[in-house]
Amino acid sequence: MQAIVNPTGCLRQIFPEGDIVAVTDDAPLGSEAASHGLRYVSLDNVATLPAGSNVVLFLSHHLISKKIRALFKHHRVLVVPIASFDGTSEAARYTLRMTLLTDYLKAAETATYWIDGLRSKAKKIVFGSLDALGEGSEATNLVCSLGPSLTVDAWPHAEIRVGDWVSIGSCCELSITKQPSSIGDDIFSMEGTVHASGVLAARDPRCTKAGDARIRRAHRLRAEMTDLGSITLSLKGNVLVSARAGGKEFTEELLDVTNPDHNLQALELGIGTNLGLLPNVDWRHNSQLNEGAGVMHIGFGEGITGAHMDFIIPESDHYFLP
Repeated sequence: MQAIVNPTGCLRQIFPEGDIVAVTDDAPLGSEAASHGLRYVSLDNVATLPAGSNVVLFLSHHLISKKIRALFKHHRVLVVPIASFDGTSEAARYTLRMTLLTDYLKAAETATYWIDGLRSKAKKIVFGSLDALGEGSEATNLVCSLGPSLTVDAWPHAEIRVGDWVSIGSCCELSITKQPSSIGDDIFSMEGTVHASGVLAARDPRCTKAGDARIRRAHRLRAEMTDLGSITLSLKGNVLVSARAGGKEFTEELLDVTNPDHNLQALELGIGTNLGLLPNVDWRHNSQLNEGAGVMHIGFGEGITGAHMDFIIPESDHYFLP
């Protein structure tokens, strides 16, 4: 894995001036951050920070809440919601390292490129080769039809200002989402085959009791699929009809952990903007920083009544079509 020569070098793209403080609810992770040159302050001592502080907030044991967010209303904040994915010490240390290695300027430039491409009135995005359309599943071959109600969640800037609360996800990916109740292709619809290297399982802070049970099963399923290597997904009419890895079919299990009521409808088309991380990515980790390191990812489930599961496609050509 690439060594972190000057961690504040990348974070200076976000916070040009002043100390950069790592605030976390996990003391060992705080010590790790300090070893990389950041100033560690525990979550319990946030009130000691002067207004306008530059904060990287690593939440290993707490989900994001209004109460936590209110503590930082006078600061500049990059929030890394580790507990939403995997709050174990190993995953937390890995996420910290990937946060420090991220090139935020390059990610912002890539996000701007994609936003401009979507604004060009493209009706479709093809991932894979235009010559291979309809020729089977040996390579990624996915057509994403874009609808008139499409909206994009991204942070196509580097610098964070006082009062900004910016998720690491918004910095490192461009996300197009739809609600489970959405009908038709007014936002997007996917058709074709992709080959994923990484899988993530995440929870929303609003997770229900039934959702929590499904998410626990999703973590075990994620680990099993990741150990098997490349995962082949086939979608028809924006619905996942097959998920295979290591010669085994996982479709029914994915239907269970993401909530069967959603029928494996794809709810997120994610575009990775943090591609520079790719040589350093370890797909074994359930870390949000892996999400933006691939060219694109597809999400199922909403993280509330069942797991939100992302499948990350690390490499693929893409084309905007009218």
